[in-house]
Amino acid sequence: MATNIELGQLPDGDFALVCDSSLPSGVKRVEYYRDQRLFMLVYDIPEHEGELMQYELKEDIAEKVKKRSSLVIVEPDSKTGRPMGYYTSLIQVGA
Repeated sequence: MATNIELGQLPDGDFALVCDSSLPSGVKRVEYYRDQRLFMLVYDIPEHEGELMQYELKEDIAEKVKKRSSLVIVEPDSKTGRPMGYYTSLIQVGA
């Protein structure tokens, strides 16, 4: 089953990537490709190339994301199924 990932904005202004199932590993960083308005999740697994999210951000949201240097990953704990969250770096790529 593929993991569905959605971007949401928290009340404090931070952005969160919310996953409906556990990811293959912890996310080491998220790369944001400005020209394509796409995210790539880079995992803490050396042999894994990363996972490109399959939807392009709307222009108004993309402008807000350009101003961020981190975001929150929320996913179910692989053992308990309870949501857990952690911050990861957001790397801006491109002009």
